[in-house]
Amino acid sequence: MTMGLEGRINARTTAPYHVQLQLEGKSEPSRSPSEVVLQGRVVRIFRGDGRLESGDCVAFKLWVCHPGDEPTGPAYIYYEPFMQATHIAAYLYGTPPDCRLAAYEFEALGGPTDEPMMTAAQLQELAVPVPCSAQEQSILKKRWWKRLLSRCVDTDF
Repeated sequence: MTMGLEGRINARTTAPYHVQLQLEGKSEPSRSPSEVVLQGRVVRIFRGDGRLESGDCVAFKLWVCHPGDEPTGPAYIYYEPFMQATHIAAYLYGTPPDCRLAAYEFEALGGPTDEPMMTAAQLQELAVPVPCSAQEQSILKKRWWKRLLSRCVDTDF
């Protein structure tokens, strides 16, 4: 299941926590797809409400699967990135240590970062229409369905 850009922006801006976790106790899933409880210690807090501090434990559920086995609805991660990840950046709701993902907003990381890897501002930039050349606009005008999907705006004022 995919979520629209506006929904993803809303999830990132309203979630009380934007954190980076060092994964702990991660074990290989017994089957695929499979729901796992990811547990980790907070190494960075990019946004919080004071109830969560660096070093605190946090846990949330996530599905692990292989391409073609994706569950319909819940957030998931493919097996390979899951097994390679040492850290997770995520937007979370809940009362620590028991949390849940804000929409599908997480990213598997191979190590800690000092800066946030996924911000609401990054998604907001994607929502801003970009100018198209006259040739691109001509092609889009001929294909109505592409106009619906296009992020282009008319630059001929």
